[in-house]
Amino acid sequence: MNGRAGDATGARGGGPISLQLLNSFELRYGNGDVPIGQGGRRLTAFLALHARPVPRDRVSATLWRDASAERGSANLRTALWRLPVPGGRPLVTVTGTHLALDPAVLVDLHQGTAWAGEVLGRDGVPCASLREAGARILLRGDLLTGWDEDWLPAERERFRQLRMHALERLCERLTTEGRYGQALEAGLAAVDVEPLRESAHRAVLRVHLREGNAVEALRTYRAYERLLAAELDLRPSVAMWRLIEPILAARAGSRRGSPLDRVEPFDVQGPRLPDPRLEQART
Repeated sequence: MNGRAGDATGARGGGPISLQLLNSFELRYGNGDVPIGQGGRRLTAFLALHARPVPRDRVSATLWRDASAERGSANLRTALWRLPVPGGRPLVTVTGTHLALDPAVLVDLHQGTAWAGEVLGRDGVPCASLREAGARILLRGDLLTGWDEDWLPAERERFRQLRMHALERLCERLTTEGRYGQALEAGLAAVDVEPLRESAHRAVLRVHLREGNAVEALRTYRAYERLLAAELDLRPSVAMWRLIEPILAARAGSRRGSPLDRVEPFDVQGPRLPDPRLEQART
């Protein structure tokens, strides 16, 4: 995956060229959208996923898999010819043998990947705000949602895993720093990426516990308990049970009419031991 950031101002134009690949495809020049055909979309997206120039024959064979080599090459030439040139700056660097996305194009995937790497390696450094551009990119969504291309699944899963781990780590760091509102936003985004992933639910649960919201903590646990039972016929792990156990004990001894009594009862016999074949669904 490409980690280029680039300088999108260039010498011939007055505004940045930006390519959005997360959630949906969008090409912008300055503050305006740039129209681009479907062939150009597929070409620029494919090149944006590669850190190095890609051989022309590989590009045509991948993007036009069902076409002959001659037809694929012709389709590639047409797509290149039809590419927009915002501000007089080309989107693609072309040589006789290779193609690459111009390094002046800012790609949100590259920015999000770099920021996620910083979050995961930021031990001992105060956590950044969710208002930062990198954080907003991680909250945006997965890679090219709705696209059905043979060359996308591996890259999509790679970014999904990175995004998920970064959001969980961000939630944990913000919780430690007492920034509970932002921590909850990051944690819920991680849950949205993979609803069955227990570590994401545990991160959200810890936010509620640190903030002293017992009722929200119970509801979070109960919702995950139901989801896991319905999808995998499992219960939450012992680690998650231990987080909530003190509240369950307090609830059992609470006086009648407490807000905790309005939360639907739990099976208080404790969790079953996890099935090792399915434990990977939680981590």
